[in-house]
Amino acid sequence: MTGGEGKPGPGQIDRLIVQQYDITRYPTIGGIDTCLRGLLEYAPPGVELAVVGIDEGTWPGRKLGRWESHRRGEHTIRFLPVARIDTGRARRFPYSVRLVAGVLRHRRAIPRPRVVQAHRLDVALAVRVLFRAPLVYCIHTQERGLVGRTSDSFWRFGGAAVYERLDRMMAGLARCVIVFNPDYAERVRGWNRRTVSAPTWFDPATTPFRLDTHDPYAVLWVGRLEVPKDPELAVRVFAALALDHPDEPWSLQIVGSGSLMPALEGQIAALPPDVGRRITLRGRLDPEQLGEVRSRSGMLLMTSHPGYEGFPRVLVESLATGLPAVVTEGSDTAGLVRPLVSGSVHGRDPAALAAGLRSARALDRTAVAGVVSALSAPRVVREVFFGDLIGSGAPAGRGAR
Repeated sequence: MTGGEGKPGPGQIDRLIVQQYDITRYPTIGGIDTCLRGLLEYAPPGVELAVVGIDEGTWPGRKLGRWESHRRGEHTIRFLPVARIDTGRARRFPYSVRLVAGVLRHRRAIPRPRVVQAHRLDVALAVRVLFRAPLVYCIHTQERGLVGRTSDSFWRFGGAAVYERLDRMMAGLARCVIVFNPDYAERVRGWNRRTVSAPTWFDPATTPFRLDTHDPYAVLWVGRLEVPKDPELAVRVFAALALDHPDEPWSLQIVGSGSLMPALEGQIAALPPDVGRRITLRGRLDPEQLGEVRSRSGMLLMTSHPGYEGFPRVLVESLATGLPAVVTEGSDTAGLVRPLVSGSVHGRDPAALAAGLRSARALDRTAVAGVVSALSAPRVVREVFFGDLIGSGAPAGRGAR
């Protein structure tokens, strides 16, 4: 990573992304942050990209409102931190509101872009008014995903009707809507015909396929340790598996951080010692570290509640490396988990999920990887986000007006 402070503001910006994102932050796994990293790494040459985001305390001496330069792939990315936020702490106030307040405070430092891009409804509402530029609006959840009872978004307190009305209005105003959920994309297309159903991608640089290094009894769970992902169910599934088959060397690695970490520690401590000692809480890992853990794992377990996942990146990346996936209903929104090929889908019964894990050992890892072979980052990013430059009609930079 290279960077510099104190540079003058950028000139013409082809694509301005506004998101609670720190370009210098220790990389996270999955979600919008990974989407942005892929976009910045694999955008076509010649597109001028800039990000207005936040400071998470990763760069000592950084000043808010001062443009920085960072190298990503073939691009020099201009980055402007406008709010200081510790996303590792529990939220008392929505991060997006603090981000928008910072944008308002430093508005004069930001040139008017050709296209502005937002990944959250509240941010999209603000930037559409502030910049009056064509908007690319990205939706990462399922329909009603942010207002359901298992959501951790502040929108769940505002009521489904209010959120849906604003979401529909924002989609209608956008130059293009990119939806990371095929079913919801069809609904959104009724509000705006320029809606793109976007798949999530895997980065071939961090998700190598390895056939001969894995442990067939090693279960991997990856995600935020929060209610929508339900990591506590993952522990119950593993306990059922280990107790029913005590002579088999099963293990579980849980990768991620979040507010449920203390609850998980207590849940594991209450298990029989021979079961609990085979569960490892790895905390947050960077993509390269996760890639190494994944290469040694036998299968992926996903336990998300229905309605939350859009097009889950963790699932795509795991399948790309050959890991069969055993998932709960609602986790696989794209139909990538195929019986007898790439895994199995179950309800929320721990015994059924445990049985799925045992069966997944027999699946052909080469066939598993083949399910997502077309979803590599260099191809998908350019087609979805910069299609005007290659003829597909999705939003680009200089051609967008």
